[in-house]
Amino acid sequence: MTETRLNNRQWLAKFMAALVPGALLSFGAMAVVGTLCHTTGDIRTVSAQFLMWMAVLVWLALLGSCFLFRSGARAWAVLGGAALLVWGVFGVLTKVIMA
Repeated sequence: MTETRLNNRQWLAKFMAALVPGALLSFGAMAVVGTLCHTTGDIRTVSAQFLMWMAVLVWLALLGSCFLFRSGARAWAVLGGAALLVWGVFGVLTKVIMA
């Protein structure tokens, strides 16, 4: 097995991948959890506060760990694919719940 070292190349692409698709991923996770918990849109409820703080913590975790990807393209592919997957799950959940 070859051993690869982490490097600082493509740091801007990795950071932008955590910034843009990472935000979409964290907001999608918030939407999925909110749909599963039947959260209302009232910002004063405990569940809405939990969802807002959860999205922030997920996004910060992605911003901190985005530099562990081997390349910027891989970061964009993984985070973008995960965001598409989460929003697809949200779309299916809303169709199932509305039916």
